[in-house]
Amino acid sequence: MAYSEDQAAHLSDQQHAVVRELQELFLQIVVQGESATNARVREHLLHGAARRVGVIKRCIENVYTLFPPGASRPLHEDKLADVQINLHAFVMNLYGIYDNWAWAYILRHDLEEEIGGRRRIGLFIEATQKRLPTALRNYLSSTATSEWYEKYVKSFRDALAHRIPLYIPPAQLTPDEGEQYNRLEAEKVECITAMRWERLDQIWSEQTAIGVPCFTFLHAFSEDDPPSPILLHPQMLSDARSTVEFGMLFLKHWHENT
Repeated sequence: MAYSEDQAAHLSDQQHAVVRELQELFLQIVVQGESATNARVREHLLHGAARRVGVIKRCIENVYTLFPPGASRPLHEDKLADVQINLHAFVMNLYGIYDNWAWAYILRHDLEEEIGGRRRIGLFIEATQKRLPTALRNYLSSTATSEWYEKYVKSFRDALAHRIPLYIPPAQLTPDEGEQYNRLEAEKVECITAMRWERLDQIWSEQTAIGVPCFTFLHAFSEDDPPSPILLHPQMLSDARSTVEFGMLFLKHWHENT
């Protein structure tokens, strides 16, 4: 699915706004992290959450530069790999920052032993969640947030870490284009076997000229319940805004101990 011209322009504008929001969250984390007296709390805020926000921000910038929403041609293999590397880093840090928030809260209030040890530390684990201030607990237990975490963030992170890494199809093809692409793919194997490296390079270029960009990502075809493809650019912005929204809420209430 391609974006319309207006959609592509809107996504680009929103990307700049989201980057500014992430930068503001980063600064707020640093301010509160620097004032923390517990060394482990400081580490989870400054070297955990703040660093992850910086990576999330940079991943968005990189993806929008390498693969802008207005792109009209499929990406070359190397550039597509760079986009996927940034997508992988984005998802891992999106998942990880919630653990940093959990650790910072539990350590600040010295609750590790009380909740049953480190294996029960996590914002989406009941032992931790029931000790959170009401505002945080209500946010995390809402249907929208819990489903976003379980069905998307955790699902895609687990696939990336343990099963099939997230990927972006190289192009969106018509049936005829698909046949042409597959013929070239078979010829690649022949070129590798015969060590015809010059022709192999030509095939890569020919394949890049076939079809239109595919702006979706996913992690598997053959699982019992495979995920639906997700539009890359709006999903990254939505995820980042969720991170900012909860991060600001956390920093407002994490001093409270129920």
